[in-house]
Amino acid sequence: MRHCRKLPDGCRGDSEGLMAQCSSRVSLDFGLMKRTLIVGDVHGCREELEALLEVASLDDTDDLVFVGDLVARGPDSLGVIDLAIRRQARAVIGNHERRLLEIRDSESQGGERVSLSAGYRQLLEELKPEHWTYIRAMPIYLELPQHHALVVHAGLLPGVPIERQDPWVLTHIRSVESSGEASSRLGRESWATRYMGPTHVVFGHSAQVGIQLLDHATGLDSGCVYGKRLTGLLLEAEQPIAAVAERGRSLVSVAARRVHHVPRG
Repeated sequence: MRHCRKLPDGCRGDSEGLMAQCSSRVSLDFGLMKRTLIVGDVHGCREELEALLEVASLDDTDDLVFVGDLVARGPDSLGVIDLAIRRQARAVIGNHERRLLEIRDSESQGGERVSLSAGYRQLLEELKPEHWTYIRAMPIYLELPQHHALVVHAGLLPGVPIERQDPWVLTHIRSVESSGEASSRLGRESWATRYMGPTHVVFGHSAQVGIQLLDHATGLDSGCVYGKRLTGLLLEAEQPIAAVAERGRSLVSVAARRVHHVPRG
């Protein structure tokens, strides 16, 4: 039987006020019905991920889903993937996993050695075969029909059917240019403000913006690797994503243990 668990006090102190809605009741007794936890960008922050799973009272019967960017910049990318494999978690590919694959494939086929930071090069060389297998199997999007939702890493171009979306867009978009083209820059407003559904999109990738709660989209990157928070969206079995006014009750969050990476600029 599951029991309610109180969130850490820090959950109510998010600098942008959006985490203030985090409920102190993150799970109810629904017997053996499977719940889903969708987790924002982890970036190698294994300790914070383990803490988040504890706060959510997630057990082995529940679904664990990641919005991508499990790796890079944080202290334990390999440990994060090991946890995902052990939990049989699903994850969409993020821009960092995509970059790692592109570099590995190019260099293994005789391409020129890519200039990388020491940490990135170390990660590339330390990933084991089982890690590469997991990363290579990541899809560019996941459908969660039980929650009437779609999971992508960065977002999508509004008005374009998901099956016709450019994979680069799904892993890099942050805004839409006046010309209608996707942009990886922040821009004046998120792509999600232009997205009108009908399927709800859960995404990450935009730590600078933080948690985004919109009518048809939820952004979960709350900048854990930069010393802020790791956030997840916890949904009961068959639960659709709630309206904006109530959605904060489905958010679970833990504070970063430390600043793991200092952003440029």
